[in-house]
Amino acid sequence: MKKKFGVLIALVISIVFSSSTVFANGLPFEKYKEGLLSFENQDWSEAEQYFDEIILEDLSYSEYLAKSLYLKTILLAAQIDRDVELQKTFESGEKAVSFKDEELKEKLKNKANDYELAAKRKVDTLIGLANYLLANLPPLNMDIDFSNNRWDYNPEWIDTIKAGKMISEDRLNIIEKGLLGEKVKDYLDLTLGVDSFNDIFVVTAEQGDNLYYLAKKYDVSLDLLLNLNKHIENPNLIYPNEKIYIPKQSSFAINYPAYFYYVSNISYQANKERKEDITRLVFRAYQLTSEQSNIPYPKDYENFMEGIEIQDYQRKVTAQAKEIESQDKKINEMEAKYNELMKELEELKSNLDDDNNKKKNNDDLLEDSDYEDYNPAEDPLTY
Repeated sequence: MKKKFGVLIALVISIVFSSSTVFANGLPFEKYKEGLLSFENQDWSEAEQYFDEIILEDLSYSEYLAKSLYLKTILLAAQIDRDVELQKTFESGEKAVSFKDEELKEKLKNKANDYELAAKRKVDTLIGLANYLLANLPPLNMDIDFSNNRWDYNPEWIDTIKAGKMISEDRLNIIEKGLLGEKVKDYLDLTLGVDSFNDIFVVTAEQGDNLYYLAKKYDVSLDLLLNLNKHIENPNLIYPNEKIYIPKQSSFAINYPAYFYYVSNISYQANKERKEDITRLVFRAYQLTSEQSNIPYPKDYENFMEGIEIQDYQRKVTAQAKEIESQDKKINEMEAKYNELMKELEELKSNLDDDNNKKKNNDDLLEDSDYEDYNPAEDPLTY
């Protein structure tokens, strides 16, 4: 009996253990861990799948949901940026092709349109997810090990397209992956700030070193490097054997003002029709982040916002100018018709005056004549 009971207990424990293991694999932190690994390995489709599952299923709004939202939107922003760049590349190629080669010109044009539409579709999702993240603004620390441009490509392939030539689909796929890797790295660098560092080590400067180069070499923030090395007056001029303090970073935090700025900026570039939604997102983000963070917006934030309004104003002015031009054309046509009519009236008036003068002359001749001696047959003015 005791033996059977022991077996039953062991069976229950094994079931509970196996169930908890299966359940754990479906928890947000497990999926996020897998998604982050795929993201770091630049397996984009798999990373997106994990992040999408968390976004759809994690109703408790955990830290892993917020992190998944951030990485998903970074990936979307990078994809949009890549598509916009390739759209412009193929548009340049189309312009470079002679009008005689209609078939090639059409192929390049269609490619440009495909990238334009792809970017526009992604903007809707990006704005929606960014608003979702904006609703909470959790203070997130991100620990990402990301190597740039694992998918290498030849930049000359892009020049080939701009020169008006098509490349193979295989090469185009490599360009897409390479550009995406570069863009993701750019957006991570732009939107993540150093949260803290737990150690500092000292390096000895070599000939030709500068702080910008050292920041790249040791993968640290240039601003942080400048703050730690205030004894260096000119960051572009470091003397050999000079001591440089390098921080060992422990974590990165999302710089929300910069994040919303860059997400909005690329969204507007890709789809200006969403101007109102994008403007609303930026202003709302500014209101909230200014209360929760002392990190300022990027220096060109005002220029970006002014750019939205200026471009909108320019479109209105252009439309008004076209309308004025059309009206001027109509007025000129009416003026020309009026002048032509006046000319005809002047000619008619002139002809009438001539006829009246002739009649008057005839009457004068008759008045001065001797009617008794007048012979109509001898008058040269009569027929």
